[in-house]
Amino acid sequence: MTIEELIDLQEAGSRARVLGLKAHENPYLAADRMPTGDTSALGDWIARHDAWKFGWEAEDASREGRIAAHFKELISTAKQRALDT
Repeated sequence: MTIEELIDLQEAGSRARVLGLKAHENPYLAADRMPTGDTSALGDWIARHDAWKFGWEAEDASREGRIAAHFKELISTAKQRALDT
């Protein structure tokens, strides 16, 4: 996935939140988009799912006035994962 695709997916997630869709309506949760049997396809699917979800969550957090807390939590989680490896 290119950086442009990543940004497009994040924007799509953000637009979905603006339009009132729920997080569970992530299009990458649709059965026809889920990978079957190919580990490289699984990694790509996870990245696309997570990019859309990130855009949705960022928009959701900004609407609820908790954008700073949202990004602090993401940074904290990333730091913890780095320590765990």
